[in-house]
Amino acid sequence: MPQHHLLDWIVLLLYLFLLFYLAYRSHKSFDHQKVTLKEKYLANNSLTFSESLFSIIATEVSALTFLGIPAFSFSKDYSFIQIYMGATIGRLIIAKLFLPQIYGKGLTVYEVMGKNHSSQTNVHGRKSIAVFYLFSKIFSVGVRLYSGSILVSEFLGFHPYLGLLIVTSLTFIYTLLGGLKAVVRTDILQTLLFVAGGVIAHVLIPQTSGQSWFELMSIAYDGGKMTFFSWENPLPFIIGILGGILFDMSTHGVDQDFAQRLTANKNLMSGQRAIFLSSFFSIGVGLLFLSVGSLLWAYFKESGLPPEVSSADHLFAYFITHYFPVGIKGLMVAGVLAATMSTLDSTINALCATLYNDIFIKRNPKDLKLYAFKDNFFISSLLLLVAILASHHKGLLMFGLKIQSWTGGPLLALFLTRIFFRKKFTYSFNSLNILGSYVFGAMGVYL
Repeated sequence: MPQHHLLDWIVLLLYLFLLFYLAYRSHKSFDHQKVTLKEKYLANNSLTFSESLFSIIATEVSALTFLGIPAFSFSKDYSFIQIYMGATIGRLIIAKLFLPQIYGKGLTVYEVMGKNHSSQTNVHGRKSIAVFYLFSKIFSVGVRLYSGSILVSEFLGFHPYLGLLIVTSLTFIYTLLGGLKAVVRTDILQTLLFVAGGVIAHVLIPQTSGQSWFELMSIAYDGGKMTFFSWENPLPFIIGILGGILFDMSTHGVDQDFAQRLTANKNLMSGQRAIFLSSFFSIGVGLLFLSVGSLLWAYFKESGLPPEVSSADHLFAYFITHYFPVGIKGLMVAGVLAATMSTLDSTINALCATLYNDIFIKRNPKDLKLYAFKDNFFISSLLLLVAILASHHKGLLMFGLKIQSWTGGPLLALFLTRIFFRKKFTYSFNSLNILGSYVFGAMGVYL
C-alpha cells in the first residue's frame, strides 16, 4: 500500500463519515414499522427544488465525467459539449411534455406506460420493458463504476477489483439505510465535492507546471484541443446537438433513475424547474472537466504520457496521485468516490424500485424491508460483475455511452407511442412487440 500523508486519510474518512451521517439521518426519519413503497422510492413526494436539482447533476456526473471527460478532451477536443448543448432542448421537452404525463401517475415510468385508457395495467408489457431497462442500466452504470475505481485503487494501492468491491459495498450500505431521501441528501454533498475537485485541478495543474492557467490554455487552444464547431464542416455539430436532444430525452425523461427525482418532488412545477435548469449546470460541469483535459494536454505536450500510464483514461488519476499536495490528494480521491457513488446509489435505488414495482409485482408489502435488502444486494452484485468485465475495455467514456445508445432509442419510442401517440400506434403492449422494438432499434444503431 502506498504511503500517504495522514491528512489525506483524514479528508477521505471525513467525507465517508459525512456520507453515512446523512444516510443515518434519513434512516431515523423513517417509521420503520410502516415504511411504504412511496416513502422508500419516492421519498413521499418530499423533495425540494434544490434537492432534485443537485441530485440530477450528481447522478449524471459519474467518474466518467471526473476522469473520462478530461481523457476525451486530452485525446480529441471539446466536441463532447455538443451533447450538453442539445440537452437544454431535450430537458425543456421533458419539463413541458413528459413530466405532466408521469407525475403522480405511478411509482415508476414503466407502470405509467403499462396502463391503458381504463387505468388497468398491462402486466406482461410492464414487466418486459422493466427487464430491458434493468439490464441496459446495469451494463451502462457498471462501466461507470469501474472508471471510478481507478483512482481509488491507485490511491489505496489495491488491485482494481478490490477497489471495486470497496466502492460497491459502501454504496450498498448507505443506499439500503435511507431510501431515495438518503440518496438525494448525499448527492448534494457529492455534487459540491466533485465540482470542488474540478476547480482545484484548475489551480494545481498550472502550479505544478510552472506556467499560468492562461499560458496552458493558450497552448491547448493553439493545438486545436478546444474546438467544438467547424464552419467548414458543421454537420458533426448539428448531429451532436440532435443527438444530445434525443439522448437526453431517453435518459432523463424515461429512465427511472432520473424520472424518480422529478416525480418525487413536492409538486409538478418544482420538478419542471429542476430538470430544465439542470441542463445549464451540466454545461458548466462539462466545460470544467473538458478544460482539465486541456491543461493536462498542454502540460504533457512535450514529454508525452508517462510510461506508467497505459491510456488517457488513467492520466488524471496518475496526475492526482503523483503531483497533488497533501490533503488535496485525499480530497480529489473523495471527489472521485463522490462522483462514482452518486451515480451508483441512484441506479441501485431506481432498479430496486423497478424490481419490486414492475417485475415482481405480487410481492407482499409487509415484507418490503426484506425485499429491499435482497434487491439491493442483487443489483449491487450485478453492477460489480459488469464493472469487473469492463476493466478489460479501453475508451471508457465512449463505451459507457454506447451501451445506453443501443437501448435508449427503443425505450423512448415505446414511451412516445404509449403516452402521446397511442391512437396512431395501436399495437399490443406485450413482450413480443417490446422485444421487436429493441431488436430493430439495436439494428438501426448497428447500421
